Amino acid sequence: MTGCSAPEETRDAIANGEDGQVGVVKLRSMLVVSAEEGEAGRLLGTLDNESSAAVEVVIGDSDDQVAVTAPANGQYPLDTSEEILSTVEEPPGALTQLTLATPSESATLDVPMLDGTLDQYEAYLPD
Repeated sequence: MTGCSAPEETRDAIANGEDGQVGVVKLRSMLVVSAEEGEAGRLLGTLDNESSAAVEVVIGDSDDQVAVTAPANGQYPLDTSEEILSTVEEPPGALTQLTLATPSESATLDVPMLDGTLDQYEAYLPD
């Protein structure tokens, strides 16, 4: 008997943002949504804290930063928690560098800049 079988496939979730880690906090699908260079930019993604204590994470670019607290054994979703950088230096379509810091560690991520061209991001454009 002969037979055919399809090769085993693995499928990963498609996400537009960048993943990383700072200390015990994992960063999932981080990106910035802005109408244009020099305008305000909204942070999107999820901070996933795997420790038993809440962790403050400071997220910033070259001229602005915001502080958020990722709950113990929990997530801080930026799609429902509006965090805005007052200005962004890169235009949509480019990468921008974010610095992320906890009290004990820091990391940098090159994250995509998106605008409202894709419908799913239009609602996140800062006013």
